[in-house]
Formats: sequence, C-alpha cells, structure tokens
Amino acid sequence: MNTIPLISAKINLSSPEIQQPSKSQRIYQTPIIDKITLENTNPEEKPVTMLIELIKSSLSGAEPDKKVFKGATYHDWSKLLEMSNRASMTGFAFDSISKLPKGSTPSNIVLKMNEFVKEIEGKYARQEAVLGDISEQLSKKGIETIALKGLGLSLNYPIPQHRHGRDIDIFTRLKGTVTEDRSNATEILDDMMVEKGINVEDYKEPKAKHSEFFYKDLMIENHKYFVNKESFAEAKMIDELLHKKLNPVEKILPNGTKILVPSTEFNTIFLAQHAFQHYAVGGIDLHNLVDWSMHIKENGLQIPKELKGTKLETFMYALTNVSNKHLGTNVKVPDNPEYEKKLFKKILHPEATDLPPKGIGDIELVIFKAKRMLKNHKERKELTGRSLTNTILASIKHKIRHPESVLRRL
Repeated sequence: MNTIPLISAKINLSSPEIQQPSKSQRIYQTPIIDKITLENTNPEEKPVTMLIELIKSSLSGAEPDKKVFKGATYHDWSKLLEMSNRASMTGFAFDSISKLPKGSTPSNIVLKMNEFVKEIEGKYARQEAVLGDISEQLSKKGIETIALKGLGLSLNYPIPQHRHGRDIDIFTRLKGTVTEDRSNATEILDDMMVEKGINVEDYKEPKAKHSEFFYKDLMIENHKYFVNKESFAEAKMIDELLHKKLNPVEKILPNGTKILVPSTEFNTIFLAQHAFQHYAVGGIDLHNLVDWSMHIKENGLQIPKELKGTKLETFMYALTNVSNKHLGTNVKVPDNPEYEKKLFKKILHPEATDLPPKGIGDIELVIFKAKRMLKNHKERKELTGRSLTNTILASIKHKIRHPESVLRRL
C-alpha cells in the first residue's frame, strides 16, 4: 500500500470566480518552464533514455541504472527537463534525482525541477479542494460526482501529488440511478456555473462529449459522455460498455477528501480508449503510457469479452508491451514489435500540426484546411476505421458549433 505524504497548501475557495478566455483564445502557461520545442525525439538519444530511466525508478522504487547517466552533458539535462515538462513527468523524474551520485545533475536543473514540483503539489492540493467543493454542492442536490482520470488515478502512484493533472474530469449522475448513454445531471452543474456568472463552453450542446468551465481558476471538464461517439467505428459500443462498467467506489485523497472513482474495469477501458484516440488522431504522450503502466501494475490486465477482436484490444497489448519494455511492468500479452516500436516513437514526440502558410487569404486558408483534413484522414483511417463521409460530417458539425474556427489560422 502506498504511503501518502501530506502536503500543506493554502487553499482559498472563497475567492470570486475569475472569468477566463474562451477555448479559442486560451493559452496555457507555466511561468517557470523554459520555452518548449516540439522537435523530433529519437528513442535512442541520451536525454530520452535518461528520462525513461528516472521515471522507471520513481514508479518502481528501484535504483536507477547509473550507467545511463554517465557522460551526460548540460544540454542532455536541459533537453530532459524540456521533455519532462512537456509530458507532465517532472514530478516523477525529480523523485529519482536524489538516487543518483551527488553532483550528477546540474544544480540549475535541480532548482528548476524543484520549483516545478512545488507548482505541481500546489495545483494538486487546489484540485483536491475544488473537487471536494463541487462534490459537496452537488451532493446537496442529490447528485454524485465521479472523478475520471486525474486525481483518482493519482492514488496508483507512490507520491500521488506528483502526478501533474491538467484538468479535473468529472461525470455526474443522480444518486441511486445508473446511466445508459449519457449523464443525467450534467446540465444541473452547468446551470449552477452559469448562475455564478461563469462562462461554460459547449453549454447544453447535445453532441459535445463534455462542457468546460473555469472554477476557482481550475479547468473542469463536465462529461456528458465518456467517448467521442463519432471518433472511430467502435466508439459508440465502447461508450455504452463504459456506462455498464462504471460502478464507482469511494477513495480518500491525500488531504482527506473523499471522492468517488470508477471501477478497475472501467479504468482499463477508459484509459486505453483515451490513449488510443490520441494515438490515432495525435497527442499521445508519456503521461498516457505512465498512467497505463501504473494501472496494469496495480491491477493486471483483464480485457472485457466485448473488446475481443477490436482495434482497441490490439492497442492495449501494444501499450502494455511498451510499458513492460521501458517502465518495468511484467504483464504477459501477445507482442507486435513493429506496432510497439511505432507507438513508442509517437509517444516520445507528438506530431506537430501542419500550419497554413503565412499571408494566404481566407479562401486559400479554407482550401488548405480541407486538404489537410483529407491527408490526415488517409493516415488515420487504418486505426480509427472511420469513413471519409463521417470525417467530413463531423468537421461540418464542429464548424457549425464553432464558426470562429473556420478562419482560425491553426
């Protein structure tokens, strides 16, 4: 059982809600982090092997292989820090630095890591307090709040507060009920926020997977569904399966907040589906692999019969073997070396979006985006199984809901 150290943080939940920029305007910033580049990362490069070794040591408790760090330059450590910040892995990397011989790590790198870890711990404490606050408000209205990913998953880690959560994902339902296709209480929370004067993105949009809003300076994703049902061929079936497997249980967070989290069966499907979708359409990163590693280390891997023969089952095996090879888990599954090599490479350097040329007109911009969509569809169809018709219809629906995105130069 994990020993959870208590971390004190001053939490002021009485402060007024702060209106934040809309989704289309939002810029995520972390003041102490150096500018992060998205250059390609070779799995064999020294900074990569160093970071993976630190993460592996942190999560397993084993001593890091000191040979991996022999001859490391300041540039190697700088790139390691850059990668760990981008992938939300700095907390875990920092936990293993002390296991290296004294003087192995440049003092400036250690200081930057230490500052970032303090930010992570502070944000964790604020997220815990805000989740408790929202859960209490909803409980008075006869609604239960179930934490997805994030804070619930952090309890799988040796130091939960060092799992850097970006948003707070929740699913709500009326107490004493089960849901079959969507939350039966999402709009109640959205209405509460609107009454407080808070802007809610995708407010009462029936096709949106979740609404979004900032509450007490933190982003909340209030889920209607678990899966983007039109994202790939098996998505609707998987969303229905997740409702059946939800079965929440109570857990206690480090500062004593009681929360509900989904069952192990739910998390097996949800974590894999979430990572698979990012793999298929872009954005998979080390944090997806590490969450999966800690989940299968804690619970093993039992694949529901409904997923046998699906693309998601194949992906689960590949992700598990990448974890076995690089992070020290030991869960026996069928192997597929070519798939696993491609997956690990994509995890290490998320693909950058092709940006439109500077100075082109609005018509040329629309044509560029249409060609980019067709190109991406061809590359992703093998994984998603999604037809070109569905891809085009989904794009049109998105543009109708977000007309400002048509001429957005991204």
